Amino acid sequence: MSVPGHTASIASMGSADTEPSVHGASGQADRPGRAGLVAAELVRAQYRNLPTAVAVNAIISALLCLALQETVSLERLVWWISAIYVVAGARLFLWHRFNRTPPNPANALRWRRIALLGSGVNGFTWGVGGIALYASHSPASQFLLLITQFGMGAGAAYASAPAFAAVMAYLVPSVLLSSVPFFMEGDSVHVTLGAMLFVFVAAATHFTYGISRTIGRAIALRFENIDLIQELRNQTLAAEEARGAAEEANVAKSRFLAAAGHDLRQPLHALGFFVDALQEHSLPAEGRAVVGNIRRSVDAMEDLFNSLLDVSRLDAGIVRARITTIPLGPLMERVRLEYEPTARQKDLSLSVVRNSLFVRSDPVLLERIMRNLVANAVRYTDRGQIILGARRSDAAVRIEIWDSGRGIPKDKFREIFQEFRQLENPQRDRRKGLGLGLAIVERLVKLLDHSLELRSQLGKGSVFAVSVPRGRREEFVPGEADGQIVVDRDVANSLILLVDDEPDVRNSMLALMGKWRCEVVVAESCTEMLEKLVSIQRMPDLIVADYRLQGAENGIEVIARLREEFNAQVPALLITGDTGMEQLREAEESGLHVLHKPLNPSRLRALIANLRRERTRAA
Repeated sequence: MSVPGHTASIASMGSADTEPSVHGASGQADRPGRAGLVAAELVRAQYRNLPTAVAVNAIISALLCLALQETVSLERLVWWISAIYVVAGARLFLWHRFNRTPPNPANALRWRRIALLGSGVNGFTWGVGGIALYASHSPASQFLLLITQFGMGAGAAYASAPAFAAVMAYLVPSVLLSSVPFFMEGDSVHVTLGAMLFVFVAAATHFTYGISRTIGRAIALRFENIDLIQELRNQTLAAEEARGAAEEANVAKSRFLAAAGHDLRQPLHALGFFVDALQEHSLPAEGRAVVGNIRRSVDAMEDLFNSLLDVSRLDAGIVRARITTIPLGPLMERVRLEYEPTARQKDLSLSVVRNSLFVRSDPVLLERIMRNLVANAVRYTDRGQIILGARRSDAAVRIEIWDSGRGIPKDKFREIFQEFRQLENPQRDRRKGLGLGLAIVERLVKLLDHSLELRSQLGKGSVFAVSVPRGRREEFVPGEADGQIVVDRDVANSLILLVDDEPDVRNSMLALMGKWRCEVVVAESCTEMLEKLVSIQRMPDLIVADYRLQGAENGIEVIARLREEFNAQVPALLITGDTGMEQLREAEESGLHVLHKPLNPSRLRALIANLRRERTRAA
């Protein structure tokens, strides 16, 4: 979703008296004029993608009117979309004027205020549309309008999080005005939906403000580094000093990425639980269909986040291979069953050449390699077939994925394994993935000490081959390496202790687990939880703690303290949204079950049930 305000906007982080600090990590005074240069650069970034943002507003508003033409009067539709296009035209005119007179330290504040006004007017127009286009007799139209407002707001909060003032100028009037018709309906479902809009604004405000401050420091650090480079050229500083400055800048970048990844996961994590809680309500058929579409969209976003997390975990060196002897046939069959429906939708034939071979590898990681390669073949094959097979080769087994797709130029073989590189997706269409699948394959192959080969011919297709050491049938222990989890969803009457400092996360998990008929005790810190335990009369079934809590406290310490309180190894889950290497490594080395935000509610429920079942068996 493109941003309804300014997709590249990072300039509206404050007024003239709230300029982002341009002091670097050293704390030394700024060079004269640096603040003005920073302000001008930020304004340039703010206007750079304005035409794209305006085009997205125009297209989405037109599609919305087209969808609502049977439930909303033509007069209202024409009135509202005319207002949207008038605002769009005015903003394009301002963009044209801006390109003729780009900002400098003297006029940067004026251009920033003009852009902020444009975002506010655009948000107010969408908010009025949320009222004018509301159809009280059509639940389907209501849900479509709600999804559109959520999507536009989420797009602003996600892609333009650094531009706090611009995001708020759009988000507050657009989302809050849209909640008015839902509250006026008066029934519990509509009031709940209206309240969720308020919760969404609060969550977006919280993480957008945090990101804007972090970006301000990062931008200032960038200018300080530019000055540092100039000083190094002029003064021929020693190589050791230059290396220290580069390391400091790299640490600052890593901290920023870790903080941004954690804060961006928080609202998506809560949204997933709110959607599942909403699915438990009794809704009309149209409403259930719309909620199902929301669930699929949230799942898609979770897949993208999880791919990024996989890369971070592999680069951090915290993934450990568990090599064992496994039968290859069942793994290949599972991959076929997973991707056959997708292939069938494209009229492709996906087949597996059956075999009775055994290999030495990690079953989970090897299956992930095959899944990524088959997914890549399905995505880039338009007609014909895809074959997954294996053949003996000396002391190894070659797992091969053949496709009749478009082929890959030889000079691009190395490029396709780079992160975020997709040869046929220069527009970065997220529906075609992030471009991380083959990058993950390459990392996993190196981790497992396997080898990867590629053959391809333009117009005829490609063959990816992974060579894996052969195993012997007599070495295979059934049940040891099948990579499967027995799924049990019975969690009723479980007593769960939840420690998380984010109110939205606590509320969403409390609502969902309540629908599962669990008894949940929530707290924002270990101290608060210990106070509440005075009234608890039985042993909890599970402790769930967020890794990053307020102050210096973390979830690992909280779980240890609560287990000490009960004098028992209570099953526990550690939840984290961090992507920093140190944090990921510490979480994995804690020995606890670790789940990464955003959580999949179904997976969480199955894991809770399995932990409860294992504890019952042990007792």
